[in-house]
Amino acid sequence: MKKIIYLQKIGDIDPGILIVLKKDLKWFFKKYNIKVVILPDQFSVLASEYDSEERKYDAIQVKKRLITHGKNKNYYRILGVMNIDISTKASKFLYGVADLPKNKSFGVALISVIRLRDEFYGWTENTAQFEQRVLKEAIHELGHTFGLKHCENLCVMRSSNSLVDTDQKPPKFCEKCANRIDIFIDSF
Repeated sequence: MKKIIYLQKIGDIDPGILIVLKKDLKWFFKKYNIKVVILPDQFSVLASEYDSEERKYDAIQVKKRLITHGKNKNYYRILGVMNIDISTKASKFLYGVADLPKNKSFGVALISVIRLRDEFYGWTENTAQFEQRVLKEAIHELGHTFGLKHCENLCVMRSSNSLVDTDQKPPKFCEKCANRIDIFIDSF
C-alpha cells in the first residue's frame, strides 16, 4: 500500500484551500515519504448529519461516512475538509476530529475550516494566518491517525479550544511526538 494522504472535499469549500493545504502537507510529510492527493469528487453534506438543535453538523456521522469511503478504496489516510460548523455531543464546536488508529494501514480525520477564519468572528481576514491554522489543525488531526495523543509541550498536538490556542502552537511536532510518529510510520 502506498503512503498517501487523500484530501476529501466535503460540501461547498473553496478549492484553493485544498490546493494550499496539499502543498503544505506535502512539504510537512516529505520526510516520511507520504504523498498528498486531492480527491476530485466532492462529498455532499447530508441532512441526516445536521443537528438542528446545535445548528451544526455532527462530526462523528460525517467521519463515519469517510471511514466507509476510505476503507472501500483501501486508502492509507483520508482527511475530510469542510467549511461548515461541526460539533459532537461532547463538544459544542470543533476544529477537527480523528480517532487513534485501530491498525497502522488506515486512518481518518476531519477538519472544519469555518471557525479558523477571522471573519467568522467579525474580524478582518488574514489569509496567511488562516492558511497556517488550517495546516496546524490538519497536522494535528492526522497526528491522531498516526497514534499521537494530545501533548502538553509546545507542539502541534497540543489541544486547541480557541484561535489563540491554535495560533500559539507551532506547525510541527515536539521532539517526543516526532519520535513517536517516526516509530509509528517506520514500523508500517
